[in-house]
Amino acid sequence: MKKIKAIVCVLALAMTASVFAGCSKTSKVSAEKFEKACEKLKLEEFEFDGDAPKMDDLEDGIYAVADDDVVEKQSTAIASAIKKAGLDIDADGIVSFGLAAKATGLEDAKDSLKDPEDLAEVKIDGAFAFQITFKKEKQAMDVMEAIEDTLKSADIRVKDLSSKEYYSGKNDGYLRFHIDIAKLAKLILENDDIADALDEAGKKSKVDYEELLGSLKGDIAIAVEVSGTDVFIIAGGALNQKADTLNKFASTFGATNPVKVPMNEKICKEALDGAIETYISKAKAAMAKVSAGNNTTTETETDDDE
Repeated sequence: MKKIKAIVCVLALAMTASVFAGCSKTSKVSAEKFEKACEKLKLEEFEFDGDAPKMDDLEDGIYAVADDDVVEKQSTAIASAIKKAGLDIDADGIVSFGLAAKATGLEDAKDSLKDPEDLAEVKIDGAFAFQITFKKEKQAMDVMEAIEDTLKSADIRVKDLSSKEYYSGKNDGYLRFHIDIAKLAKLILENDDIADALDEAGKKSKVDYEELLGSLKGDIAIAVEVSGTDVFIIAGGALNQKADTLNKFASTFGATNPVKVPMNEKICKEALDGAIETYISKAKAAMAKVSAGNNTTTETETDDDE
């Protein structure tokens, strides 16, 4: 009996250890691994020549890998992109980088903007991946600092993120976030202020937004993985279908799939509430401005009459 208890204890400890080890494990995608994965996905290679890829190219999928020579030639553009991302990193600190993307249904989505009801029939599926290798581990970890700053600016506290969503160590870390579109739609419809606004909009446009939102499904997800000198970002999702491209990208690149991370409903609800408060605040300010303008006009007209 004692032996059985001992075995149970050992198994329990092993399982606990594996859970915590799994929580802190960061996906490592090197430049070499990234390029091989792109080839395995049969994406079309394109050159960094300043031209953005066309929508038709994205249907089949594209990728590009820049070595140190390209990095040196494009240092100004790279430095600008890094600054916009909020990172205090020298372009000289970058060894190489690569990007990959594939998306279907974008044309249909663009057309659906003309008639919102068509959105229920649109099927979008896409993903993109970005890999960058720095000379120093600290430069890669600066990405995690930028993420923390971004979270703070969005009033998202790290303690509100689960171990599956956020981790930051000495030389590694990650942020993984997933939004289930159906669950998000439900949260939107449960918000009285939004529901009232949608009802009013529906009366004017003759669109049943409650029914439209209730019919939507899909996923939006992103993961930022920092490991040593390598940073890997994967994002994408799907509307009204499974996120097949993102699933395949994550599997082929050997990265954690953010779609499998449970949606953080608390943060999504807080974000919605914050957005509504901001909208109402701005609307009140705009109405007050209009009202003040009308009062000024009335006073001027009264003065003129005198």
